Order: sequence, then C-alpha cells, then structure tokens
Amino acid sequence: MLPMLTLDIKFKGVAGCHLSAALPVPRPALVVPAGQKVSLPCNLTSDGEITWYLLRSDQLVPLLTVAESKFGEVLVTPHAADVGRFQSLDGAGRGLEILEVGEQEAGLYFCIGRCSGAVCLNRGINLVVGGLE
Repeated sequence: MLPMLTLDIKFKGVAGCHLSAALPVPRPALVVPAGQKVSLPCNLTSDGEITWYLLRSDQLVPLLTVAESKFGEVLVTPHAADVGRFQSLDGAGRGLEILEVGEQEAGLYFCIGRCSGAVCLNRGINLVVGGLE
C-alpha cells in the first residue's frame, strides 16, 4: 500500500460558504519532463462549473474556470497571469492541459465543482517537473 499525505484545504466560495476537506495526495507524484505537455483529469461529476487550482508552497492559485453556457457551449474563464500555459480539455471531464511544463508548474493541482448541490473536489495531482538542474 502506498503512503498517503493528507492536506487540509480551506476554501471560501463567492457565496461565503467554507469547505474544509482532507485531501489525499497520491504517491508517487506525476513526474513530467520540463518542456513537455501534460493533461490532468478532473474526476468530478459536476452540476455546473469546475475551477482548477494550483497549490504551491503556501500559495493557492486559481488557474481557470470551465462552465457550460445556456446554449451548451463550453466557457473558459482564465484566472492565471500566464493564461497561455493552461487550457481546458473539452469533453475530457473538464481536464486541464499544461503546455510546456516548467519549474513554476510544479505543485498540487485539483479541481473544485458542485456535485448534487454540494461542493466537491478531486483527489489532487502532485506534479513534479523532471530534468531541472
């Protein structure tokens, strides 16, 4: 059995609700060579929008929000300063694609959404960038 690291995350939503959950981080980490592209799945069955976050060091960074319009179109709202590095994967459970992985992309990735009216989040993906000196 692989050891698990538990991370306590506090999330304050727009409506002021709080989410506190023990988030198991799978080991071993996902190691991606620097300069490569990687796709991360969001394994939520969400009723609405999904927001991707990156936790690195002690900083929680919102990356992008994916939602479906009233007309069935996928709407992507970027939140990251370097929006060109992150893309939503259409039809893939609202996954996240990171282009040209670099040192700044290392950290814990997770998505948050609404599942049956409650706030839910995925297990988290610990991304480690390989090939850095």
